[in-house]
Amino acid sequence: MSNTQLDELKNKAAELGDDLKHSAKAAQLQGEKAVDDLKHSVKEAKLEGEKKLDELKHDSAEQQAENQAAAEEKVNDLKAKAEHAKASAQEKLDHFKDEASHKFDEAKLKAAELKQDASVKLDELKVQATEKFSELKKKASDALGKFKKDDQA
Repeated sequence: MSNTQLDELKNKAAELGDDLKHSAKAAQLQGEKAVDDLKHSVKEAKLEGEKKLDELKHDSAEQQAENQAAAEEKVNDLKAKAEHAKASAQEKLDHFKDEASHKFDEAKLKAAELKQDASVKLDELKVQATEKFSELKKKASDALGKFKKDDQA
């Protein structure tokens, strides 16, 4: 090989070496750019994750507040129903007491009427018994008197 050919090969090798350096630097820049893009994507994903976490925390707090409000509403409804039932039961009890008192008063009046009727009947029976007794006494006296007359005669 001649010197010129060797020089040409050296020049070509130098050009290829320069091209290789440029390609390596371009690849390095692209790699650094890819790493930077990846770091940027990771930071964006982290930020989005934090946003979602904050949203979930907020939504969870809202849901808990809603659930607590619903539970309190149910408790208040149950308390109101219990109060209504208690008032209704008290009204019924008062009504039954009034009704029982009225029936008791009616029974006392009826008992007083029956006692009066019995007293009148008893007095009537006493009079009848006295009359009958007097009548029987007179008959017995008359019969005794007749026996005495018959014995004397």
